[in-house]
Amino acid sequence: MAKKNNADLPTWILFIVSAALMAAGWLMKPFPLFIFLGFAPLFAIMDKIKEDDSFWTNIEFILLALVVSFFAVYGFNSGHLVTAMVQAIVFSFAFLGYSFAHQSLGERLGKFTIIFFWLGLEYVALKLPWRTNTIFLADAIQLRPEWVKWTSHTGYLGISLWILVCNLLVYISVLRSGINWYLVTLALLAIVAPIIYSYFNIGHGIDHSQMISLYTGAKQEADQYNKQGELVTRTAAWISVLILLLAFVKTQTRKK
Repeated sequence: MAKKNNADLPTWILFIVSAALMAAGWLMKPFPLFIFLGFAPLFAIMDKIKEDDSFWTNIEFILLALVVSFFAVYGFNSGHLVTAMVQAIVFSFAFLGYSFAHQSLGERLGKFTIIFFWLGLEYVALKLPWRTNTIFLADAIQLRPEWVKWTSHTGYLGISLWILVCNLLVYISVLRSGINWYLVTLALLAIVAPIIYSYFNIGHGIDHSQMISLYTGAKQEADQYNKQGELVTRTAAWISVLILLLAFVKTQTRKK
């Protein structure tokens, strides 16, 4: 029997599943496991952008799913709808950036690029004056600090990387070309292993307030985090710039 892939699922179903899972992840902060699944359907929607000509329609579904996600952070309080929409628009550029780069660089450019762009945008947001009002993906795990003690090595936004990588593995193992149980096992390990490691890790991780304090210039102890800051997102930002520059050069070369 032939395996089904995400092409068999209408875009609107992928959107509904993504929006529901991400909203549940934000609303169930004491046990936010759904956040590790909610982005996977958005990776699948990106496949549909390559398969048909409905580019903006599919991007709109991604944008709408992000609006629902950020709106859920505020408990769907209508007073925060504009803020949720602005953040959704900003982070939708991670998917737009991938689409642009993919057109120039081809299939060699994997969907991990979306993760680079997302983390790069988080780093840019962290460097801007309104950093204190920005919702970072890592904030979904804010109520479970015992899961993320390893952030003393990666920085607080290493949690964002963890969440996005797990979602990518879920997409690859379930949505890309049918269920692959070996990859499903790998995705489950990617979710569980950092939590288990954290429980055996002595010390404390980095929290949201410590990150904001460092990037607002507040004096902190001379520890590893104070020296390297948000290493993960800073690195992702530079990689994102290099990918976009390479894609731009490739596009200009083709025109000639």
